[in-house]
Amino acid sequence: MEKWPDTLIAVVGKGRNCPPAVYDMAREVGALVARQPGCLLVTGGLGGAMEAAARGAKENGGRVLGLLPGSSNRTTRPHAEVDLRLDTGLTANGRNIVLASVAHAMIAVPGSHGALQEMIVAVDAEKTVWALGEHATRLPGVEYLASLEELAARLTAFSTAPAPDRG
Repeated sequence: MEKWPDTLIAVVGKGRNCPPAVYDMAREVGALVARQPGCLLVTGGLGGAMEAAARGAKENGGRVLGLLPGSSNRTTRPHAEVDLRLDTGLTANGRNIVLASVAHAMIAVPGSHGALQEMIVAVDAEKTVWALGEHATRLPGVEYLASLEELAARLTAFSTAPAPDRG
């Protein structure tokens, strides 16, 4: 039986009305996660940056877990770029808490209130959180990076660290 990756990396960002530049950034971030040995991409399972990150991961041989809010709480349709889709049955806020709680680390591309909530929950849970791109709100405990190259270096160091050091 094939072993699934054991390091869960969440990518969060704009869902509805995702600008093309943010979509492209999220796709590149998903590809970067996929190229890290042992990493599984976790997204909210809907459109926008979530779909883009998943697409980038799948195009690069990665595995993707989509954590959906309950069907009556979805703002966009679920995307098809997943290996495993889990309908949490929760509101979008509830799903955001689950996503931020299960991830070992989080990468945030520019988003809206949902992404900000996920970042806050992850920081409160003492998870590693990196942000890429322009973010209107800066949170203490989040490392704001200037480039994909910086993110790649952080992600490589994180994914190769012994499990207790992952946060």
